[in-house]
Amino acid sequence: MADPSKPETPHALDLVLERTINAPADVLYRCYTEPALVVQWFCPKPWKVTEAMLDLRPGGASYHRMEGPDGEVNHVRGQYLEVVPGRRIVGTDAFTGDWVPSEKPFMTSIITFRDLGDGTTLYRAVARHWSEEDKKAHEAMGFHDGWSKAADQLEELAKGLPRETEARVAPANPGDGHEVVPHLVCAGAANAIAFYTKAFGATEMIRLPTPDGALYHASVAINGQMVMLVDEFPEQDCLGPKSLGGTPVTIHLSVTDAKGVVDRAVKAGATLVMPVERQFWGDLYGIVEDPFGHRWSIATPGENAPRTTEALTAAMPL
Repeated sequence: MADPSKPETPHALDLVLERTINAPADVLYRCYTEPALVVQWFCPKPWKVTEAMLDLRPGGASYHRMEGPDGEVNHVRGQYLEVVPGRRIVGTDAFTGDWVPSEKPFMTSIITFRDLGDGTTLYRAVARHWSEEDKKAHEAMGFHDGWSKAADQLEELAKGLPRETEARVAPANPGDGHEVVPHLVCAGAANAIAFYTKAFGATEMIRLPTPDGALYHASVAINGQMVMLVDEFPEQDCLGPKSLGGTPVTIHLSVTDAKGVVDRAVKAGATLVMPVERQFWGDLYGIVEDPFGHRWSIATPGENAPRTTEALTAAMPL
């Protein structure tokens, strides 16, 4: 997989700020993504950010309230297109969240943090504009001076933040399907691979049999993500849900056709636990149990569905 912190292909409509900052990449990422930190640096003084609301996911909305020294107020709204923790943030003002178009798109921002391994970071901020006129207008507004001053403020804030004493949990290779990997114990792992292929369109990746034919390790890709499997080995306390009398864990699949995938799984041998219905949080959602005792929730996200704590709380049935 390509390194998400590497510079993107240059474009004629880009304005670029690049510098080495004396702070680790993960600290700079925090300064971009934690509202309490964002308000301390995000626009050049004497302007300031007084409010930041950030829904850090592709399609999530971003909002910054900026106030000038003479009482001016700008409401800056946008949407995240790509978020790779500690490495890369891409956003645009073409949308205002959940793909709702804005009145007038101006630019897309591409922010990358490349850890140089010595406590410093190659920081690169790209403003990619929608037209030559927009690029020239941004230059005339003071892109280079303004974004440079903001970068100075970013570095000053980041250098003053205390270093974390515990390791930050961050993906080693973002986007490779290894971020969180279910490891399923199945009584008959080879049969489980065949079932997942038929029910969920799984693609086999690895199969390591023991001399007697049991699978000591196997992995498949389901919906673009890795799932690992192993046969039961009672002598190692390695038991599946059927032997344990059930499972407290549900594996979640987000798909484009929840009803179709549930029907496909049931046809392949799964048991329907919960029919697919529209839920209060906006998703079409159902649950099946596979022949090996593992439960799978299968959902299609609703358009403009509530995604914040406040919105979900308001949508909950009394």
